[in-house]
Amino acid sequence: MDKIVSYFKTEKEGPCPSHLLVIYKGRMFKIEGLHEDGEILSPQDFLLYFQQIQHKVDSEDTSISGVPLLSNDDRTTWARNRSHLIELSERNAEVMRDIESSISMFSMDTNEPSDYSEVATRTLIGDMHSKWADKSATTVCFKNGKMGCMGEHSCYDGTISISMSLYAMLSIFEDGMPDWSIPPKRLVKPVELVFDLDDEIRGEIERMTEVAHKWQNSVCVTVDQFNGYGKEYMKSKKIHPDSWIQTALLLAYYRLHGTFAPTYETAMMRQYYKGRTETCRSCSSDSVNFIEAMGSSKESAGTKAKLFRTAANRQTELMNEARKGNGVDRHLFGLWCMAYDQGLPIPEFYDDPMYSKSGGGGNFILSTSTLGFTINCGFVAPMCMDGYGCFYTMLGENIWSIFTAYKDSEVTSCRKLLAEFHRALEDIRTVMDADIGTKL
Repeated sequence: MDKIVSYFKTEKEGPCPSHLLVIYKGRMFKIEGLHEDGEILSPQDFLLYFQQIQHKVDSEDTSISGVPLLSNDDRTTWARNRSHLIELSERNAEVMRDIESSISMFSMDTNEPSDYSEVATRTLIGDMHSKWADKSATTVCFKNGKMGCMGEHSCYDGTISISMSLYAMLSIFEDGMPDWSIPPKRLVKPVELVFDLDDEIRGEIERMTEVAHKWQNSVCVTVDQFNGYGKEYMKSKKIHPDSWIQTALLLAYYRLHGTFAPTYETAMMRQYYKGRTETCRSCSSDSVNFIEAMGSSKESAGTKAKLFRTAANRQTELMNEARKGNGVDRHLFGLWCMAYDQGLPIPEFYDDPMYSKSGGGGNFILSTSTLGFTINCGFVAPMCMDGYGCFYTMLGENIWSIFTAYKDSEVTSCRKLLAEFHRALEDIRTVMDADIGTKL
């Protein structure tokens, strides 16, 4: 069973780790993030660390170790391989402690993505040999200087990664480019972390190498900026921007696929102690009424605008209820877990086709989340093969979105959905602007 382990301690509780994990071409290195006096390393210090690692690995031109690749496997297989590694030798146990207690991870990826969509794709499924999946926060730096961030979602919510990325960006904007002519304070060599391997682990690495190769083209990721309008226009119509976007997504999906999608949107429950999330089921009867009206030439702009307001306001109500803990999905999942753990019969309800068709059991066709009102945008892969991941951030005058779909799906196309999303946003604005009779 997975468990979350925290190595952080306050000053009163005693010392805690301050080292970072750096992986380049599958080889792992430990670097200290603090000087002996407790001062954080300067950019010049970090640069020297990274240069040493790159030079050492490139000059030796040895084959990659492959152990980080194993951490990206399914959880049960990785748990078995992890235990086997630790049992092989005391050195392996010590290396594992160094890796898992590191405060962060820096992945040096040899890919050179050209645009935002490729950066997003390679951050997710780029050099899998240089990603340790069990780290909470991973910064991926590509050979051409572009960067991405990965967050291990089971131990915290995506807003944490957004906040960390925003802090890093603001720090760069405020501090500017470091003066690289200033020498590092002292020369310290990074410590390479090397596992002892046996034939079983080598065989597992060989197997996972083939799996990772298949992953390289498994997900389509499209990053896009819509410049027609942003949150300021939506707010001027007295409609919550998130509800506006959710309703537009439902309309876009219907136009592309001719049916309504069971839709998941993340509802944050931070008002509760250790609260995580609940599911907001966005596809309501009010949104269906609006979508059907948009496909009818007989309906006036005033009627369509009224139905859009009703649908968007209903979305806001559903979100507020989910945030209060009045959703159903987390409760149903918890009850299923209790029955499973205690060996009780699983209720027939969970086997009802309508349960999964409505999205239950992780079968939502549209997996969506708002990422707030900052420039940072993130994503995950779709929940199911014929589904989409739809994530967005709403700025004053534009909307950033990231759509994902599986390439093996014969049903979905994130680029076609993106085009319909743009059209839906434009059509909704046309309707709202034409509705001069609507009182704001």
